[in-house]
Amino acid sequence: MKLAKAITYLLLTTVLYLFACNSSKKTQSSPVAEEIFVPVSNIALYDKPLDTIKKHVTGQKWRMVYSIGGITGTDKHTFDNVYYTLTRSGKMIIEKGDKTEEVPYSWEESRDIFTGNNIYVITGVVQWKVEGIDNDTLRLADNYVDGYGYALVRMK
Repeated sequence: MKLAKAITYLLLTTVLYLFACNSSKKTQSSPVAEEIFVPVSNIALYDKPLDTIKKHVTGQKWRMVYSIGGITGTDKHTFDNVYYTLTRSGKMIIEKGDKTEEVPYSWEESRDIFTGNNIYVITGVVQWKVEGIDNDTLRLADNYVDGYGYALVRMK
């Protein structure tokens, strides 16, 4: 009788253990859940993987506010009615006043001229490295000597 109880207890414990292990498997998220993205106001992006950078930059409309830099480092230009949108399909939409232009762009891995680290840059008409987002302002910079830094505000 003791042997039967011990075997029953052992079988019951084994079955419960197997059910517990199987129920802890992760479920896959649906494609709809992955597409929902809430923009963040502050994030450094220069050292992030490409998919993270794309998630925060593409598919949104950005208003160019100013650029600063150049050979003196203090040359400043302000912009009125200039907007950039990087689509997920590799098109950069540039709106200047009542003119709209669509040009191809791509992401390339490059060496940061300031740090020597590998970074991702937006290439095409420009060669911008994505520095980050600070208070809903996208910070971009030319990845070459005497380049400019750019401030673009997220349109809501």
